[in-house]
Amino acid sequence: MGKVCLPDLIHWSITMKKNLFKGSRALLLSVLIPLMFPQVIPEPLRWIWLTLAALVVLKRLGIISFGFDRSAGDEDGTASSRSSDSRQDGVSHRGEIVAHGSAPYQFDEANRLSYYITLRTKRGDDRTVWGIDLKRVALETPLAVGDTVALEFLGREAVVVKQPVRNDQGHVVDHRKVSTHRYSWKAHVLPV
Repeated sequence: MGKVCLPDLIHWSITMKKNLFKGSRALLLSVLIPLMFPQVIPEPLRWIWLTLAALVVLKRLGIISFGFDRSAGDEDGTASSRSSDSRQDGVSHRGEIVAHGSAPYQFDEANRLSYYITLRTKRGDDRTVWGIDLKRVALETPLAVGDTVALEFLGREAVVVKQPVRNDQGHVVDHRKVSTHRYSWKAHVLPV
Protein backbone atom coordinates (compact mmCIF):
# COMPACT_ATOMS: atom_id res chain seq x y z
CA MET A 1 0.00 0.00 0.00
CA GLY A 2 1.37 3.45 -0.95
CA LYS A 3 1.46 6.63 1.06
CA VAL A 4 -1.84 8.18 2.07
CA CYS A 5 -1.89 11.94 1.67
CA LEU A 6 -4.53 14.50 2.56
CA PRO A 7 -5.83 14.96 -1.02
CA ASP A 8 -6.30 11.16 -1.21
CA LEU A 9 -8.31 11.25 2.04
CA ILE A 10 -10.46 14.10 0.72
CA HIS A 11 -11.04 12.18 -2.54
CA TRP A 12 -11.89 9.04 -0.50
CA SER A 13 -14.37 10.97 1.65
CA ILE A 14 -16.13 12.30 -1.47
CA THR A 15 -16.18 8.85 -3.10
CA MET A 16 -17.49 7.15 0.05
CA LYS A 17 -20.00 9.99 0.61
CA LYS A 18 -18.58 10.57 4.08
CA ASN A 19 -18.11 14.26 4.84
CA LEU A 20 -15.06 14.55 7.09
CA PHE A 21 -15.57 18.28 7.40
CA LYS A 22 -19.26 18.23 8.35
CA GLY A 23 -19.95 20.91 10.92
CA SER A 24 -16.40 22.23 10.85
CA ARG A 25 -15.66 24.96 8.35
CA ALA A 26 -12.57 25.79 10.39
CA LEU A 27 -11.12 22.32 9.70
CA LEU A 28 -11.89 22.64 6.00
CA LEU A 29 -10.27 26.09 5.85
CA SER A 30 -7.25 24.87 7.82
CA VAL A 31 -6.63 22.35 5.05
CA LEU A 32 -7.51 24.50 2.05
CA ILE A 33 -5.71 27.76 2.90
CA PRO A 34 -2.18 26.25 3.07
CA LEU A 35 -2.88 24.36 -0.15
CA MET A 36 -4.40 27.31 -2.03
CA PHE A 37 -2.00 30.00 -0.77
CA PRO A 38 1.38 28.32 -0.24
CA GLN A 39 3.19 31.68 -0.29
CA VAL A 40 1.37 32.82 2.89
CA ILE A 41 2.87 30.18 5.17
CA PRO A 42 6.57 29.20 5.16
CA GLU A 43 7.12 25.67 3.86
CA PRO A 44 8.22 23.97 7.13
CA LEU A 45 5.28 25.49 9.00
CA ARG A 46 2.90 24.52 6.17
CA TRP A 47 3.90 20.85 6.46
CA ILE A 48 3.46 20.88 10.23
CA TRP A 49 0.07 22.55 9.76
CA LEU A 50 -1.06 20.00 7.17
CA THR A 51 0.20 17.11 9.30
CA LEU A 52 -1.93 18.29 12.23
CA ALA A 53 -4.94 18.70 9.92
CA ALA A 54 -4.37 15.16 8.61
CA LEU A 55 -4.30 13.85 12.21
CA VAL A 56 -7.65 15.51 12.91
CA VAL A 57 -9.11 13.95 9.76
CA LEU A 58 -7.76 10.50 10.72
CA LYS A 59 -9.30 10.92 14.18
CA ARG A 60 -12.67 11.78 12.64
CA LEU A 61 -12.40 8.62 10.51
CA GLY A 62 -11.79 6.61 13.67
CA ILE A 63 -8.41 5.38 12.44
CA ILE A 64 -6.46 6.99 15.29
CA SER A 65 -7.27 8.66 18.59
CA PHE A 66 -5.47 11.23 20.67
CA GLY A 67 -6.30 13.15 23.82
CA PHE A 68 -6.35 16.80 22.76
CA ASP A 69 -10.14 17.07 23.03
CA ARG A 70 -10.65 17.99 26.70
CA SER A 71 -14.44 17.84 26.59
CA ALA A 72 -14.77 14.41 24.95
CA GLY A 73 -13.84 12.34 27.94
CA ASP A 74 -12.61 8.78 27.83
CA GLU A 75 -14.24 6.02 25.84
CA ASP A 76 -16.58 5.13 28.69
CA GLY A 77 -17.77 8.74 28.95
CA THR A 78 -16.50 9.34 32.45
CA ALA A 79 -14.79 12.70 32.34
CA SER A 80 -16.21 15.77 33.97
CA SER A 81 -17.37 18.79 32.02
CA ARG A 82 -14.24 20.50 33.35
CA SER A 83 -11.90 17.57 33.04
CA SER A 84 -8.74 19.44 34.00
CA ASP A 85 -10.17 19.94 37.51
CA SER A 86 -11.71 16.50 37.89
CA ARG A 87 -8.76 14.31 37.02
CA GLN A 88 -6.62 15.25 40.01
CA ASP A 89 -6.95 12.86 42.94
CA GLY A 90 -8.73 14.36 45.93
CA VAL A 91 -10.35 17.24 44.02
CA SER A 92 -13.95 17.74 44.99
CA HIS A 93 -16.91 19.48 43.46
CA ARG A 94 -19.27 21.09 45.99
CA GLY A 95 -22.80 22.29 45.53
CA GLU A 96 -26.49 21.55 45.69
CA ILE A 97 -27.71 18.72 43.47
CA VAL A 98 -30.11 20.13 40.89
CA ALA A 99 -30.28 17.00 38.70
CA HIS A 100 -28.81 13.52 38.39
CA GLY A 101 -29.44 10.40 36.39
CA SER A 102 -28.54 8.51 33.23
CA ALA A 103 -28.32 10.34 29.91
CA PRO A 104 -26.22 10.26 26.74
CA TYR A 105 -22.78 11.69 27.57
CA GLN A 106 -22.80 15.52 27.35
CA PHE A 107 -26.55 15.19 26.54
CA ASP A 108 -25.60 14.34 22.94
CA GLU A 109 -27.84 11.60 21.53
CA ALA A 110 -24.92 10.25 19.46
CA ASN A 111 -23.03 9.31 22.66
CA ARG A 112 -23.48 6.31 24.94
CA LEU A 113 -25.35 6.46 28.23
CA SER A 114 -23.40 7.70 31.20
CA TYR A 115 -24.37 8.97 34.64
CA TYR A 116 -24.29 12.62 35.57
CA ILE A 117 -24.75 14.83 38.61
CA THR A 118 -25.39 18.55 38.12
CA LEU A 119 -24.35 20.73 41.04
CA ARG A 120 -25.22 24.39 41.66
CA THR A 121 -22.26 26.13 43.25
CA LYS A 122 -22.41 28.93 45.83
CA ARG A 123 -21.89 31.41 42.98
CA GLY A 124 -25.05 30.10 41.30
CA ASP A 125 -23.49 28.45 38.25
CA ASP A 126 -24.26 24.83 37.38
CA ARG A 127 -21.53 22.24 36.88
CA THR A 128 -22.23 18.80 35.44
CA VAL A 129 -19.92 15.95 36.40
CA TRP A 130 -20.04 12.77 34.29
CA GLY A 131 -19.02 9.22 35.18
CA ILE A 132 -20.28 5.67 35.13
CA ASP A 133 -19.20 5.29 38.78
CA LEU A 134 -21.40 8.21 39.86
CA LYS A 135 -24.45 5.91 39.58
CA ARG A 136 -22.98 3.63 42.24
CA VAL A 137 -22.14 6.64 44.40
CA ALA A 138 -25.66 8.07 44.06
CA LEU A 139 -27.23 4.76 45.13
CA GLU A 140 -24.83 3.97 47.99
CA THR A 141 -24.82 7.42 49.62
CA PRO A 142 -27.98 7.92 48.71
CA LEU A 143 -28.15 11.27 46.91
CA ALA A 144 -31.27 13.30 46.13
CA VAL A 145 -32.05 16.55 44.37
CA GLY A 146 -31.66 19.36 46.90
CA ASP A 147 -28.83 17.70 48.86
CA THR A 148 -25.67 19.74 49.33
CA VAL A 149 -22.76 17.44 48.55
CA ALA A 150 -19.05 17.20 47.91
CA LEU A 151 -18.08 14.82 45.10
CA GLU A 152 -14.49 13.65 45.53
CA PHE A 153 -12.47 12.23 42.66
CA LEU A 154 -10.54 9.17 43.93
CA GLY A 155 -8.56 8.17 40.84
CA ARG A 156 -8.85 5.99 37.79
CA GLU A 157 -8.46 2.33 36.93
CA ALA A 158 -7.75 0.59 33.63
CA VAL A 159 -10.75 -1.19 32.10
CA VAL A 160 -11.70 -2.76 28.78
CA VAL A 161 -15.05 -1.67 27.35
CA LYS A 162 -17.04 -2.59 24.24
CA GLN A 163 -17.30 0.27 21.77
CA PRO A 164 -19.90 0.19 18.99
CA VAL A 165 -18.71 0.20 15.38
CA ARG A 166 -21.10 2.13 13.13
CA ASN A 167 -21.61 1.95 9.38
CA ASP A 168 -21.98 4.98 7.05
CA GLN A 169 -25.66 5.34 8.00
CA GLY A 170 -24.79 5.45 11.72
CA HIS A 171 -26.19 2.01 12.58
CA VAL A 172 -24.27 -0.22 14.99
CA VAL A 173 -22.89 -3.16 13.00
CA ASP A 174 -20.34 -4.58 15.44
CA HIS A 175 -18.50 -3.96 18.71
CA ARG A 176 -14.79 -3.75 19.43
CA LYS A 177 -12.89 -3.93 22.69
CA VAL A 178 -11.13 -0.72 23.71
CA SER A 179 -8.74 -0.20 26.61
CA THR A 180 -9.57 2.93 28.59
CA HIS A 181 -9.89 4.21 32.16
CA ARG A 182 -12.83 4.42 34.53
CA TYR A 183 -12.90 7.16 37.13
CA SER A 184 -13.82 6.46 40.78
CA TRP A 185 -15.79 8.88 42.93
CA LYS A 186 -16.97 9.31 46.53
CA ALA A 187 -19.75 11.58 47.79
CA HIS A 188 -20.30 13.29 51.14
CA VAL A 189 -23.63 14.89 52.02
CA LEU A 190 -22.81 18.22 53.68
CA PRO A 191 -24.79 19.83 56.48
CA VAL A 192 -26.95 22.71 55.27
